[in-house]
Amino acid sequence: MRPTPKFERDAPIEQIDLLSVQIADASHESVIIYDVSARIVHWNYASQRLYGHSNVEVRGKHPDEVFGADKIGPDWNELKAGGSWQGVVQRIGFGNTSVLAEIRLRALRDEEGLITRFIEYGSPADARNVDGHAPGIQKDWIAVWSIDASGAAAILEHIGRIRDQGLTHLTAADPELVAEHLRISDMNIAATRLFAGGASLSSLVGKSAYRYWPQKHRAKLLELTIRVLQAPESKTPFVTAAVEDDVLSVWRGAPDRPHLISTSVSGSWNDPDTYWDLAASEQRYRNLINNVPLPMWQVDARVMSDVINRLKATGVTSIENHLKDEPDLVRFASEAVVVTDVNDSAMRLFKGEVRDEFLTNVTYLFSGTPEAAMRVVMAHFSGGRNYSEEMKIRTFDGDIRDVLFYVTFPQVPEKLDKTLIMMIDVTDQRRVEQQLRKIEADFAHAGRVSALGELVTSIAHEVRQPLSVIVTDADTGLRWLDRDEPNVIKVKAIIARIVENAHRANEVIRRIKDMAVKTDPMRSIVAVNDLIREALLFVRSESQTHDIAITTRLLSGLPEIFGDRVQLQQVIINLLINSIHAISTNNRQTRIISIETTFGPKADVIFSVRDTGGGIPEEYMDRIFDGFFSSKLDGMGIGLAICRSIIIDHGGTITARNGDHGAIFEVTLPLPNDMENTIGNPDPP
Repeated sequence: MRPTPKFERDAPIEQIDLLSVQIADASHESVIIYDVSARIVHWNYASQRLYGHSNVEVRGKHPDEVFGADKIGPDWNELKAGGSWQGVVQRIGFGNTSVLAEIRLRALRDEEGLITRFIEYGSPADARNVDGHAPGIQKDWIAVWSIDASGAAAILEHIGRIRDQGLTHLTAADPELVAEHLRISDMNIAATRLFAGGASLSSLVGKSAYRYWPQKHRAKLLELTIRVLQAPESKTPFVTAAVEDDVLSVWRGAPDRPHLISTSVSGSWNDPDTYWDLAASEQRYRNLINNVPLPMWQVDARVMSDVINRLKATGVTSIENHLKDEPDLVRFASEAVVVTDVNDSAMRLFKGEVRDEFLTNVTYLFSGTPEAAMRVVMAHFSGGRNYSEEMKIRTFDGDIRDVLFYVTFPQVPEKLDKTLIMMIDVTDQRRVEQQLRKIEADFAHAGRVSALGELVTSIAHEVRQPLSVIVTDADTGLRWLDRDEPNVIKVKAIIARIVENAHRANEVIRRIKDMAVKTDPMRSIVAVNDLIREALLFVRSESQTHDIAITTRLLSGLPEIFGDRVQLQQVIINLLINSIHAISTNNRQTRIISIETTFGPKADVIFSVRDTGGGIPEEYMDRIFDGFFSSKLDGMGIGLAICRSIIIDHGGTITARNGDHGAIFEVTLPLPNDMENTIGNPDPP
């Protein structure tokens, strides 16, 4: 049982204006008007037929007094909070009979936003047990539209003036122009369920009623509507027509509001061309959306579909070029495409409380990533079934979230007003990934420092050698200058060599600094061959100390890749150090390391490091890249794990296997998408 509100019973009953009474009584649907305390101030003749009580009997009473408090009823708290409620209720009618009704309740507010009254529209849930409402004809259902026809009336008046001048006449195209200016101001439950897919009323108000009329009756309803609009404003005409087994009616509400008209279509569930299956299907569809645990939106993109069809008909083949010439088209699309339904998960994602906040155009979906709207338009134009991307959204309270965005476009003969949008919140996942990348960067830095520690002898030699040459050349230069006749030419040559070795020493220090300093990864276009040559300088003294020869076979003209120079160089140095340790530890007779680069078969660059260190034990092969696993007693076990992490982050792969004399490590790195793939010739070893 839903909660019933606590009402003030001693407040005076609010009086309502005569026009509201006339409008209610003209409706074939049950209309009940409540005051701010939810006491009945009026109900129309259709309510009397539905529940068996007259207006005099119920006026001033509360719903629980009339319908009983122990039955299924509306959620008044939801009504007050959200402004509307729609559902099925079970009530007690005349003679204590049970009445099952579908109702829609709306809260009406004043300019300050305070609730002034409630209005309820209702119809029997099983309409076959209730007498029909159309004049003289019994029907099982009736769909009613309340329409603001002021724009259409103005067009008809303009056409009439021109026709009176003898310049033109009403053509076949003119009624369609009139149709687009028939704007919905209200619809009953049957109309929304049968012909608007059960969309909320707030999402339909202001749209063309012509689009939400039954398609097979549009022409006739438009003809009747034009006839009513062209009648003198002092009259309230009521026109009707029978089409097949349905009855169509159009009438003007009141003389003082000549441009407010109503249209209705009534029919039987037993008609050969029944709408019952359609209504049941729509209800199942709505239940599916509401029960999906992911945020989902249903949007009506028919306006944009029409625009795209017209563009293609005029010869537009490239939407990218067209958007450059017409950039406002994306803004138009965001404002013209409207949300017709949304589930609770979507409301929670955007931190909204009132459903009506979401039933507007789709601009708010792209406020965090405006450029995504253009990509959706391009995907729609291409005619694809689906489109997805990762983007950012801005919630109603200003929070920025990372989401996976999916949109499914309907295809003919599906209902073209049902474009589905779904989002998956990946904010927490991206935050964790960012933290993991920071941890990996810290480990990579620790690995570089560890490698530098192992290469301290090699580094000292690399620095000592140019410094020794500088000292020797400086002493020699001083002696040449101390002579009675200084040899200026010799001194210039010596100074030039001093400068050269100073640059060499400075370059060694730069390389060490790059490896040692902790910095954020920075990617650029780099040449793998140059990275290998520079890495060899780091390990040259280490390899010479252990009497190990390093040979190279580097493919000239190898395409450059996009990557972080320091990180990739770290991978090469780690692999070389591992090979040096394997050969020296196993005391191998053949002491050779070879490095080779080549061009891969899938637009990638491959470099491999081979050694004669005896190979990787088979029991270690599956664990060689695991973190903190090492076959050395004093090893940290992070070197190869870091190598794999760096290569995977660059979109590549690293593998290990055994060859004839030792281990083979092979690294594959992808080329940039726009890089021209060429194959060169190998450099001499």
